Amino acid sequence: MKTEQRENLLVNLIFNLGLPIMILRKGDDWFGETLGTWMSLPAESTEVSSCLLALAVFFPVAYGIYDFRNRKKWNFMSILGAISALLTGGIGLMPGGTVHMFAIKEAALPGILAILTLFTLKTKKPLVKIFLYNPDFFQVDKIEKLLEDQGTQKSFNKLLVICTWLLAGTFVFSTAVNYFLARIIVVTEPFTDKNAFNDEIGTMMTWSFPVISLPCMIATGYALWLLVRGIKRMTGLNFEEAMNQSSRPKS
Repeated sequence: MKTEQRENLLVNLIFNLGLPIMILRKGDDWFGETLGTWMSLPAESTEVSSCLLALAVFFPVAYGIYDFRNRKKWNFMSILGAISALLTGGIGLMPGGTVHMFAIKEAALPGILAILTLFTLKTKKPLVKIFLYNPDFFQVDKIEKLLEDQGTQKSFNKLLVICTWLLAGTFVFSTAVNYFLARIIVVTEPFTDKNAFNDEIGTMMTWSFPVISLPCMIATGYALWLLVRGIKRMTGLNFEEAMNQSSRPKS
């Protein structure tokens, strides 16, 4: 049986977070003069800053394409990262882009996820089954059969509802904090000083992990713990038995 190739989390973080932050915050110091010479422009010119912003946007988009080609599977989070990067680049590069538009964009993506998570709850493909109860991680068919055999399917569905609300809550939290953090940090309009705008976006991305991502990871981890505990109680499977073979750590 062919083992599905798993995503490398470290590579994901480097391309979606590390490289864009470094380019936005230090790109002007590292590459500004070289780009300016190549483009026959001053290093502090708007065109050079725009190129650095486009370069920072390139890495998340390129990673999303690479991950799809490599694993032959759509990565939901990589797609969101690529969309977010493209929107950030669009706001920074288009003539009418403003910091308020950037703040709205930062708040809109998790807000949309919160709505979709709740809206798809009663559908055949709820988002909770992408984020938590995922066949890439759990032996879903095996678990579903045991739930049916033991008559605990309804109880498990109620547990999925609880996990869904927890996930939606993390997205709502991310929406609010993203907006206020963007309004506090990103204050320089891109049409007045693109260098400062780029640096502020890099600062925003740096702060987003401890202030936004870490609390959301803790809440999502709690929802996952509730799910694993529920699977054990309702099917008798322990964590190792419930896990998909390809997701088990190699000994």
